[in-house]
Amino acid sequence: MWRIAFISTLLFLGVSAGALYYQWDEYHTEATKQSVLQHDIEAKFTGKTIEVVHHIRGAVTNTYEVTVPKEVKNVSCVKQKQCVKQKNGKTIIHVPNTHTISLTYRVTVAQKEPLFIKEWLIRFHTTQPQQMNISLTDVVHPKGIWAADGKLVGYVYKPSFSFFMWEKKGGQTVPLYFQTKPLRTSFDENVSIYTTKPLNDAERSFWRQNGVQTLVVTPFRLQYMTPTFVIISETSSFSDVQRAYVRVQLEQRFPNSAVPEWIWDLLVSYMTKTEPVTKQAKRASQQLKQTLTKEEQQTFWTLVQTSDGQSLTMKKLDEWLGKAYGGNTTFFQNEEPYMTFTERKMLVVNEVKLPTAHVLLKDGQQLFPFVPIMRTLGYTVQRSGEAVFIEKDGARWRFFINGTKTVVQQWNGTLYMERTEFPKWFSVYISETSEEIRVIGQ
Repeated sequence: MWRIAFISTLLFLGVSAGALYYQWDEYHTEATKQSVLQHDIEAKFTGKTIEVVHHIRGAVTNTYEVTVPKEVKNVSCVKQKQCVKQKNGKTIIHVPNTHTISLTYRVTVAQKEPLFIKEWLIRFHTTQPQQMNISLTDVVHPKGIWAADGKLVGYVYKPSFSFFMWEKKGGQTVPLYFQTKPLRTSFDENVSIYTTKPLNDAERSFWRQNGVQTLVVTPFRLQYMTPTFVIISETSSFSDVQRAYVRVQLEQRFPNSAVPEWIWDLLVSYMTKTEPVTKQAKRASQQLKQTLTKEEQQTFWTLVQTSDGQSLTMKKLDEWLGKAYGGNTTFFQNEEPYMTFTERKMLVVNEVKLPTAHVLLKDGQQLFPFVPIMRTLGYTVQRSGEAVFIEKDGARWRFFINGTKTVVQQWNGTLYMERTEFPKWFSVYISETSEEIRVIGQ
């Protein structure tokens, strides 16, 4: 709050908004490090446009690729001609050897309320760390609330204008919101909160713990969310808002993820401790709880949550699920209705390796692939409808797949026999090592 007091003092002493910005900047920051691309942005709202002066400091290269939003017009450079050029379909800005440059441009604003301006700043594409300091002077509304996707540093109201200041790490766009209708302003640690009525403790705790910097609860029907900036309607239910926000968080944590909607639903339901909405997510959640122990479930979710920065794929989800359970699965990739796994160990029958035959793990059972095992042991196996006929050295067996006492089971077109059933019917011995499952028989 000392920054707000400092800014207020300067304003009441008659310091202009532009001069204030630089005095504040000198006052509370060290010199910009050469490795940081510093954006010092002075903006003025005139009612129809936002007039922007965009200062850049700490450039480490003479050219930067930038994105100029379609709303931005009349881009030019102070003290430099033709610094903005088009090259191979990209917009390039040339920076002089001073490592600094100042741009001016104008953003047209729709005449309506509330004002919501999503794209209004030129964005620099670079791996260089970026820092943004933004000041906004509104010469039309001496009262009213401006909020931005950044940390509020200070604000002051004067008879002829209002003034706001934010700071933000990174070079992303910084959406702006304005309404003339008063809102309660409060601060909860690092969260700036604008509401029509006080939030309860659970709501405050949720926004605070999730790193939101600005929360606007508006009487208008508007919803917009980034991980740090949230605008919601006062009529929205907290549970719906919570799920929507967690979805935004997840999409940022796992960028460029090509997974179906039900996967996001499943992840959101876990993160919010709520029930899934989609049919497939409900089924997957049920299978996780039925098939995995609590410890295995926790291992799976931990593997997911500690993979920040990766793109989610169905294959990766299967890999994490397999690690948690201790087997291989295609549950997510094939969107299977039931969760099954196969042993990672090699199946060896009478010293013959069967690399394409796998022991199935299902419902707590080990199901052995019946046909390849029996044929490797020298049996003949034939199937007629629901009957399976086995023969060797004049001895014959017949099993029915869908009998009342099923010995041979069918799963996804493959016949299996449960491990404990084998010695009951055939002269076989089964053993395991850390790498192999061995079947020895006559």
